[in-house]
Amino acid sequence: MGFLSCNAESAAATCDSHYWDLKKRSSNSTRRRSTHHKHNLVEIREFQFSEILAATGGFSADSFLGKGSHGSVYKATLDDGKLIAAVKTTKFSKPQLTTLRNHSANCTGCANCTSPAENEIEILSRVRNPRRFVNLIGFCNDSSGNLVLVVEYMLNGSLYDALHSNTRPPGWNRRVRFALQVAKAVLALHSSNPPVIHRDIKSSNVLIDEKGKARLGDFGLALRGHVEDVRVKCTPPAGTMGYLDPCYLAPGDLSTKSDVFSFGILLLEIISGRNAIDLNYSPPSVVDWAVPLIKRGEFLGICDRRIGRPSDMAIIRQLGTLAAKCVRSTAEKRPSMSEAVEWLEQVRKRMQATPIWRGLRRREENEAESGDRREEVGGGIVRGGSRRNGKVSSVGGAEQENEMSKACNNGVWRSRSMPNGDVGGIIARSLNRSRSMSMEGFAN
Repeated sequence: MGFLSCNAESAAATCDSHYWDLKKRSSNSTRRRSTHHKHNLVEIREFQFSEILAATGGFSADSFLGKGSHGSVYKATLDDGKLIAAVKTTKFSKPQLTTLRNHSANCTGCANCTSPAENEIEILSRVRNPRRFVNLIGFCNDSSGNLVLVVEYMLNGSLYDALHSNTRPPGWNRRVRFALQVAKAVLALHSSNPPVIHRDIKSSNVLIDEKGKARLGDFGLALRGHVEDVRVKCTPPAGTMGYLDPCYLAPGDLSTKSDVFSFGILLLEIISGRNAIDLNYSPPSVVDWAVPLIKRGEFLGICDRRIGRPSDMAIIRQLGTLAAKCVRSTAEKRPSMSEAVEWLEQVRKRMQATPIWRGLRRREENEAESGDRREEVGGGIVRGGSRRNGKVSSVGGAEQENEMSKACNNGVWRSRSMPNGDVGGIIARSLNRSRSMSMEGFAN
């Protein structure tokens, strides 16, 4: 389903005092050239509009890729077939353009006088990452004076399509990798100098490249600068309903933790396969639905039923716990993106060790079932524990209980001592590694 976007043209800004005034650049350039702003480190090409028309087949239906946040997106073949790119058109209504131009005429450079397309050029000409972002290649002006952006082409579409439109949705390995790659992209923004706050993190703005890696795109609403900078302080809240931080009600509320909240929504979407807001469910908000289940320790309930649970349920426990922390109602209690990356790195390592855990879990289940049978016939000591409501409770070896079970107050799988000394050693070593995942509870 689609999402509503708050305030389009008035909410995009950059905080660089040496703003690249693209409105003053000619749209009738007679030759293609590479351009640099004196403070830019990245080469941005300026195309002729005729080149873009030819490269997209006159913006034909065959080259149409989809709708962007502020216009349509087309596939383009440039440089005699050597460059495949995506072209993003931008259009504004006459009232929007009039308001923007009237404001700009009397403005000394505040945030409200910049269009999303200009803002995206400004941001991506200063912040570039070949692995984490959908990077800017160049721009031009169309026949009406609107900016046209040329960005990297992502062969495998968006994460939204992969989760919601694909007949074969990604499995747990890919989902964990996607979550980690997006987290690293957001961290790269927050770690830049000055930091960049994306403000529109959502699955449709995460694109998947030819190598199957997730990259963050669409920087039209991004803000570059410190929270005390004038442009950041004067920019109205903006974002996408369902992902928008409820604490972000005024310009002064903006911080990197606003992106953390949006990332938490995205993580819940990755885990559950549900939209951020879906009116087919009650409650429609993925947060209102998932967080109570997580707090009760019912992690199986938030798994995407199309792919079932992972072989190691601790993976869902850890992902769900992180998501719940990210969407806390108090911004200060949310983790930083560096903490989220560290957490997801541990989840990825655990995922890579899944074959070992799968074998251990099968053995534990077999022993549990054997113990239940012995208990039913009144024979000896129950070693396997009992299984009720899909949960396995431990009778012996409680000192080896997974720390994540304590953090979540109601673990689904608990490790216990095994009669075989070698297998017990494997469990103990794995549990020692997993203890680094433990964090404080996530109650608001």
